[in-house]
Amino acid sequence: MNPMEARAALDGIDDAQRALALKATYCPPWRHVAFGTIMATLILGLGLGSPWQGLLLLGAMLAVVLLVADDRRRYGLFVNGYRKGATLPVTLALLGALLAAMFGEIHAREAGLSLATKFGIAGIAFVIAVAASVVWSRVYRRELLKGDA
Repeated sequence: MNPMEARAALDGIDDAQRALALKATYCPPWRHVAFGTIMATLILGLGLGSPWQGLLLLGAMLAVVLLVADDRRRYGLFVNGYRKGATLPVTLALLGALLAAMFGEIHAREAGLSLATKFGIAGIAFVIAVAASVVWSRVYRRELLKGDA
């Protein structure tokens, strides 16, 4: 491969990344809300304990399957949030916040705190997850466009 062919191949990769970024420009608000709902459902299950925890886990996993299928239909692929790159700090911050919420729910369950407290913790997890989803999408798009967004 000569240098011109190599440059053309690299340009083709850049063009594919730009096309993906432009295709993923619009992530509907319901998609962020759905992600937040899944995360909050998983967190709430820890506070409620058995048998609710298992039922909420099954519901959340079904919702994940549906979201992945929708992403593949809409974008032609599913991008895992746990990836290298500019989105990693957003993912790690979300993971840390949700781990704190998990510990909060477990404490609420073990201490016999009210249902309102458990729903409050899950509500905070929902808000954090929705915000992280919005930020993650923006960072991912900016990364694909290499700052041209």
